[in-house]
Amino acid sequence: MGFWPVVLNVLRNSDVVLLLVDARMPELTRNSEIIKKIESSNSKRLIIVFNKSDLISRKEIEKLKKEYPKAFFVSATKKIGVGKLRNELNYMAENWQKRSLRIGIVGYPNIGKSTLINLLAPEAKAKVSSVSGTTKKTQWTRVGKLRIMDSPGVIPFGDKNIQIGMAAAKDPHKIRNPEKVATRILDFLMKKDPSILNKLYGSEGETSYEIFESIGHKKGFLVKGGEIDENRTAIKIIDDWQKGKIKLG
Repeated sequence: MGFWPVVLNVLRNSDVVLLLVDARMPELTRNSEIIKKIESSNSKRLIIVFNKSDLISRKEIEKLKKEYPKAFFVSATKKIGVGKLRNELNYMAENWQKRSLRIGIVGYPNIGKSTLINLLAPEAKAKVSSVSGTTKKTQWTRVGKLRIMDSPGVIPFGDKNIQIGMAAAKDPHKIRNPEKVATRILDFLMKKDPSILNKLYGSEGETSYEIFESIGHKKGFLVKGGEIDENRTAIKIIDDWQKGKIKLG
């Protein structure tokens, strides 16, 4: 199913929409069109949830809080901040005029929707995997007065291959030209804090490709002639990034 059919189905059947955003890359994983559509509807409420907040510094969190004062900051995998979100949803449900509060969750594949649902409603047992695309169809879960909809992760039409890889929306083994995605991740990290890569990989270099080569050598990812195995090195970097092994703070 395409991007907008999935999103419009969630919007149509929800009273509250949770937009999951990767705290490391808010601009890349926050869809402004979804926000506009929800805000144009007086009958629905939007809650932005920054997931993977354990992977950024306190300084970055405070900066985002100023920009998004009503947002929630969680780490679904570390079970951080979910209680505050659950309390807010339960409070809304208790003051809701209907029998239940319908909650839809939207976001990129592998951004943590199913993990979050399992914390909001432990009995849900939504299928979770580190590989994108685990949720194949829309499914509802009820807990108290909350009805929570899990939808397949969807990629906006036109998003580039590199953005998809950085957003963990695609299995690194299935990405075309993983070297480009890996070097873009390295560029991103070098601008944030060059020491991150040295601490994690012991890598050295002035440019992203020099660091890329250094990581390949440090890991022993070599082919005949002593050259690095670029594909294997790239997949390692992307995989570490997608699984949260690379922290920004």
